[in-house]
Amino acid sequence: MSMLRQIIDGSLVSRQRLMQAREFYSPSQTNVSARVAFARWSNRVVEQPALGVARELAGLSGPELDELEAEFVSCPMRQPPTWLRHAVVVGVVLVMLAGLGLSLQALTSLGETAGRTLQAASVACLLIGLLPLGVGLISAFGALHLDLSYGTTGLYVGKLNEQHPWLYDALSLTRHGVAEDYRQRTLRERGFLRGADYVLMRELVQAQEALERVRAARSVAEQFQSLPVAAQANVHEPRLVRVGAARDSSEALQADLSRLATK
Repeated sequence: MSMLRQIIDGSLVSRQRLMQAREFYSPSQTNVSARVAFARWSNRVVEQPALGVARELAGLSGPELDELEAEFVSCPMRQPPTWLRHAVVVGVVLVMLAGLGLSLQALTSLGETAGRTLQAASVACLLIGLLPLGVGLISAFGALHLDLSYGTTGLYVGKLNEQHPWLYDALSLTRHGVAEDYRQRTLRERGFLRGADYVLMRELVQAQEALERVRAARSVAEQFQSLPVAAQANVHEPRLVRVGAARDSSEALQADLSRLATK
């Protein structure tokens, strides 16, 4: 099916190879409906890595993301094209008619001419009905990647609320300062955090950890084996004591005792 589509398009190079050659650059119009935009984002999820899609989605405004999320909520499963649904319905009806005709021929005693005519018509309906069913089956197998990317796009544009499966993973990332800074900045500038923001926070944390791994091993070992400055100060904290001659101390003690006795 893909080879036939390439020949029809006038090229033997696959779409995936063409997109790689131009670094997945595929500009599109912005003033489109939410359904069309969601379908385009689903195609981008297939062609581009997760980081590329997430940073594009994270740059959209709050209302734009709300429209995409509402589209996914209203239609959580990708709908096939209208012509394909109609073709499948026509194929099913023709196959049912063929089965009904063959059953009628087998159960009733028709004349030789009428029986052959009914049989020929039933076989013709069967063959014609199998054609759109076969096209629908091949199209369904070819669109498996789009069905998966459709749900992934829904995860990207969905708010990180109590229903989102990435909520606790995103929460664990906030222990890192770079992810927490991104969270606070996004809440101030755009609003709700979404699945695409979780992907960016994860990439930021991984980049920070990769940066730590290029430090010299000796400095890392010294830092790991030493106590914090505050803890060292508590352990070796000097104590202030009253230091003086023994005679002066005994005289002061006797003076205190005499004052207590007079009281």
